[in-house]
Amino acid sequence: MQKQLKNLKNKKILYLYTGNHPVHRKFAESVGADIRAMSWKIPRGYDIYFSEGEYTRLVAMRMIGKLEKKSKIIILLSDPRLFYLNTKHKFNSKTKSIKKISIVKKMILKGILGHADGIICGSKFQDELLSKFNKKIPRRVVYPFISKERVASLGGIQPLLNSKSILFIGNGPDYYYKGIDKLLNVFKNLRIKYPNIVLNIVGEWEIKDSWKIEGVNFCGKQKSLENYFERSAVYLHLGRGEAFGVTIVEAMAAGVPAFVSNITGAKEIVARADEGFILSFNEKKIMQKLENYFELSSSKRKNLSDTFRQEGLKMNEKDMVKFFKSKFLELEKEVYNSGKK
Repeated sequence: MQKQLKNLKNKKILYLYTGNHPVHRKFAESVGADIRAMSWKIPRGYDIYFSEGEYTRLVAMRMIGKLEKKSKIIILLSDPRLFYLNTKHKFNSKTKSIKKISIVKKMILKGILGHADGIICGSKFQDELLSKFNKKIPRRVVYPFISKERVASLGGIQPLLNSKSILFIGNGPDYYYKGIDKLLNVFKNLRIKYPNIVLNIVGEWEIKDSWKIEGVNFCGKQKSLENYFERSAVYLHLGRGEAFGVTIVEAMAAGVPAFVSNITGAKEIVARADEGFILSFNEKKIMQKLENYFELSSSKRKNLSDTFRQEGLKMNEKDMVKFFKSKFLELEKEVYNSGKK
């Protein structure tokens, strides 16, 4: 490890952000990177260009000589990008509808990604998606974290486990990615058996008329989530291609058991608490799982809550930043030892 640390200290790293995610910024700081926004005016003179998601610009600039040919490009992928490269449809932000993805465009983007020197995947799910079309590129899996402040506030929450209150947290407009359509279909059917059931959706959304269902509360963006965790019995995330989903592990840390789809990155953390909370996209099976949960005794729900909380609190800032740094060091060493130019 000392050899790797010395190697890293000798390399100049520039972290380029697009969304400036606070988790990714902490990651970049942990490896001593300079930090600036992604643009077409990227300075030369760095050994490693570490990017938050966007990679086409970096690859193009190196290919045309705007960056040194010997420089290395490492991409952090923690968004739907990889999922959309492996599926037929995606949300179109201009038309606000689901459209087919161009096969030619996907081929081009896959080819460009292959010119990166290393990939940091935001979950094992992301790594699985990448492996479907590129098994050779060096990569490591890391995980996002719950901030120190959030860990402190979430750890003492006592959720309303005996209620019939479901919670989902996520922002639009991409309802396909976040699975809002699937979530609402499941809820409508659950209301037949549980007329008083409630679904709270926290986040910014343009609410369609068809989404206005009795029992569904669109709560908008909230500064504090604690009171929503407190009033919930279960968290439900039916996303398509969510790279991870920090709010899932935040719910877990608050003691709220979390059901997630099997195409959501945080599923591996959920599985550590209970594999039965990983859901296929079969609506009848999803409903059956939720009904089984609602019929559990208070003591069994409390046991589940304690287990989920224990696993959620493991996703803390100190441990995950340390984990990231070790994986980045490993990847850096592999990239430089691979001889790839």
